[in-house]
Amino acid sequence: MGSKVLLIEDDASFRKAVGDVLADEGYTVIQAPSGKAGILAAQKEMPDLVILDLIMPGMKGLEVCQFLKQDLQTARLPIIILTGNDKDGQDIACLDMGADDYLTKPVKSARLLAYARALLRRNAGEERAEPPASVEVGGLSLDYPRKLVKLAGKEYPHLTPKEFELLYFLAKRTPSPTERADVYREVWGVEAPSEGSLKTVEVHVRRIRLKLGWKSEQWLVSVSGRGYALIPPK
Repeated sequence: MGSKVLLIEDDASFRKAVGDVLADEGYTVIQAPSGKAGILAAQKEMPDLVILDLIMPGMKGLEVCQFLKQDLQTARLPIIILTGNDKDGQDIACLDMGADDYLTKPVKSARLLAYARALLRRNAGEERAEPPASVEVGGLSLDYPRKLVKLAGKEYPHLTPKEFELLYFLAKRTPSPTERADVYREVWGVEAPSEGSLKTVEVHVRRIRLKLGWKSEQWLVSVSGRGYALIPPK
């Protein structure tokens, strides 16, 4: 049986079209016509991937995304936002809320499937791999199995899985800087399709700094022309 994909979309015809594309690829498709129905389906079925529309009657997609990322049961589910209402800054808002990727309608089937495969590969790799139990850098401890950050004796459990992966990736390479495109490739599992997609990395860096209380020149440092580096303060 293929991976389970939950499609939360109120437009029945579009939901069927996308569902058929996913089913033809071998995925088991679970469909939900509203945000509330999508949340219930996510909690019951525990899919491998969620594809979520933003504009729906009742509970909006952004609210659904926030709920799923804050619920411990569903926090690690990868979410692709798929919307036809691409307002300025909306992609940033979705990424800030914890979405893994953001695509706009109309989207080519091949592109949607490529994003789906990348997220599913990444999650499957996480389940198979046996990474070190923790990485420690200058008093910063990253507990990989628990996705938990500790610094100066304080725990920071509220990073999303993708935020933790980004921080973990840079911690393993400290103090060497890594370009945004390389970060995107390693953490998201695909090549960044455009310069705009690299904003995803910037958004996640900003969220990590905010959650850990770091200024831009502390720990997670921007290196001009070379991306980002994790450098413990002296």
